[in-house]
Amino acid sequence: MSCFVDVVVPGPWWGSLSYRSDELLIPGCRVSVPVGRTKRVGFVLSSSSSSSWPEGKVRAISSVIDGEPVLPPYLWRLISWAGRAFLCGQGQALMAMLPKELLSGEKVPAFKSISQGGGPEIDGPEVLSCYRWRDIDRSDFYLSMIQSCRAIVAFPEQSRAESFFRSAVKAGLDGGMLWPVTGGAKKLNAWISARDGECRFIVGGPGVMAAPFEPDRVIIEDEGSEGYRSLRSPRLNGRSVLSRMAKEVGAKLILGGRVPSSRVFKGISPDEERVRPGKRLIFIDVKEGHTLDIPGASRDIPLAQGTMERTIRDISKGKVVLWILDRKGYVGDLRCDDCGAPLACPCGGSFRLEGGRMSCFRCGRKASVPDTCPDCGGPMITGQNPGIEALMPSAKSMVPDRPVVVWSADEPKGKIAKRDMIKSLSSGGLVLGTRKALELCDYLDVPLICWLDGDGEARRPDHGARHSAYSMVVESCWRGNNPEDRQVILQSRRAGKGWQMALNSGWTVFWNRELEERRDVELPPFRYLAEISCLGGDKDRVSDSLSSAGGDVMDPDPSGDLIWVAFTHILPIYRALERFFSIGSRSYPKVVLWTD
Repeated sequence: MSCFVDVVVPGPWWGSLSYRSDELLIPGCRVSVPVGRTKRVGFVLSSSSSSSWPEGKVRAISSVIDGEPVLPPYLWRLISWAGRAFLCGQGQALMAMLPKELLSGEKVPAFKSISQGGGPEIDGPEVLSCYRWRDIDRSDFYLSMIQSCRAIVAFPEQSRAESFFRSAVKAGLDGGMLWPVTGGAKKLNAWISARDGECRFIVGGPGVMAAPFEPDRVIIEDEGSEGYRSLRSPRLNGRSVLSRMAKEVGAKLILGGRVPSSRVFKGISPDEERVRPGKRLIFIDVKEGHTLDIPGASRDIPLAQGTMERTIRDISKGKVVLWILDRKGYVGDLRCDDCGAPLACPCGGSFRLEGGRMSCFRCGRKASVPDTCPDCGGPMITGQNPGIEALMPSAKSMVPDRPVVVWSADEPKGKIAKRDMIKSLSSGGLVLGTRKALELCDYLDVPLICWLDGDGEARRPDHGARHSAYSMVVESCWRGNNPEDRQVILQSRRAGKGWQMALNSGWTVFWNRELEERRDVELPPFRYLAEISCLGGDKDRVSDSLSSAGGDVMDPDPSGDLIWVAFTHILPIYRALERFFSIGSRSYPKVVLWTD
C-alpha cells in the first residue's frame, strides 16, 4: 500500500506538492521528486497513509536522499516562520537559509541531537539592551556576555564581525567560529560544524542568521541597520530572523547599537547615555555658502567656505577627511529635460549615470544613455541630484598634492584593493564617499567628516528617511578610533532644525517626535508596510485580494508594476497572496516587508 508525502520544493511557489512513497518518511528528510519534466530536491513536510487525491493521479518520488533529517527541528520551524513572516513562502526561505549543496542533494551527515551542557542559566529578563555611543564600550560588553556560554554575535557589516572575532581570540575566548561569507565547501563545512555543536560561539555578518546553531545568547549589534536586510529576493531581515531564533530555542536576546530601531524603542524603551557631541557637531547653513555647478545636473552641490577651510587645514596636517554624499555615480534620477519624464528601469527603479552608463539604483541593470527621450523624442537627458563622481574635479583642484579617492559599496573592489587604498591614505587625503566610507573610521584617524547634503537622506520618499539620516550623522560622530577628537560638519538648508535638533538632544527626543507622527498615519512600527513588485499583469487582482484581506493598498504609479500595502496582521495578507504563488503561475511577485 502506498504512502503519501507532502514535499516542499525550494522555489518561488509557496505551497507543498504531494507524492507517493513506498514508506512513511520523516519530516525534514530530503527526497528527489519530479517537477514537470525535471527532477528537483525537496524536503518532506509530512507523511500520511491516506490522501484526498486518487492514488493513480499522484506521482511517485524518484528517490529518498536522507533516511534521517539533516535539519535540526528548531531550524525547520525557523525557516517555516520566515516563509510566512516575510511573505516569501517556505520554499524561498529554504533557498535563502541553506547551503546550495543541501539544495542540490549532496550527501551530508544526518542531524544528531547534541547535549548542550555547560551553558549558563538563562535568568533575568529575556531581552537585554546595550545602546552606547562608543564602539569599544559595546564590544567590551558583548565579550563579557559570551565568556562561558554558547552564543551568536551578529553585525550588519562583515568587516566589523571580523574585527570583533579578532578581539575575542585576543581576549582568550576559545571555541569560536567566524561565519563565512562565501559559499562552497567552506560554508558547507561551517554549517555542519555549527549544527553538530563543534563550536561554542559564532560571529558573523547578516548571513549568520542561517547558522544551524542553538545558542544560549543571541547578540545583535546595530540592530536598527538596514544592512541586515538581504539584498536579493527573498528580502529577509537578519535581525528579525535572529530574534525569532532566540525565541525558538529559549535564548537570551541582547540588542545593541548607537541608536535603537523604532520597534525596539517602542517595545523596550532602552536607556540612553547622556553624553552628546556638543561643539564637535557643526551646523552650516548652505544658503549662505558657495555651490558647485555640475554639468548635466539640474541641481548643484553646496560647499561652504567653512567646509573647505577645515578640509584643507586637516589634510595639510597629514590627516584623512571624508566628504559624504550618499549618492553613487555622477548624477541620479535621469529624466528628459523637455517633458520631465524619468528614465525608468523595467523593475520600476530610476536610473543614475555611473561610469558613463545608466545604472538602476534598485536592481543594478546597466544600459547606455539614449540619444533621445523614449517618451517625447527630446534630445536632452539630464540628472537631478549629483553623486560622488561629480565631486572629483573640484576635490582634486582643492588638494592637488594629496590622494583623492572614492569609497562606496562598489569601490574599492576586494580586500586587496581596499587595503591598498587605505595604505595610500596613510599620509592624509580626501575621501569622497557614500555612507559606506564611514567604515574608514575603523582603520584610520579621521578628524573631520563633512556631510555635503545633510537634507538629502531625509528627503527620500521613505517613511524611515529621517531615522536613516539621523543614524548616519550619529555614526559619523561616534564610530571608530578617537571619535571624541572628531568634528562633523552638517551642511543643510535647515541647519540645526527639525530632526537635526535631536542630534544634540538624543535619540529619545528624536523617537518621541518621530513616533508621534508615524502613529498618526499608521506607519511602522504601528503597522506593517510591504512593497510588492513584478506583478506580471496581476496588479488589479493582487490589489483587490489584499484589500479584501484588510490591507490598505496604495498605488504610487498607476502605469507602474508596483503597489504598497499597509496592514496590521501578517496571516490574512499571506493567505491573500498565496494564490499568486502557485506552481503553475507565469510569474511571481516580489515582496519587501518593513516592520519598523
